Amino acid sequence: MVLADRADMLRVLCHVRFPATKREIAQQCEDLGAGPEQLDRLDELPEGTYVEADTVLQALPHPLHE
Repeated sequence: MVLADRADMLRVLCHVRFPATKREIAQQCEDLGAGPEQLDRLDELPEGTYVEADTVLQALPHPLHE
């Protein structure tokens, strides 16, 4: 499986209303049409409240450019 890359994630995350919890981010991304790979990556996001897209990308446990 190919991981969603940073640009793919950012394309969806830039439309999320922040601050938002992990669950709220995942729901908004699903509503915005995120693909299965993007939603799988968001499942790996630690619980918490995030203030912007960049903090979400930084919190993902594996680098997005592998």
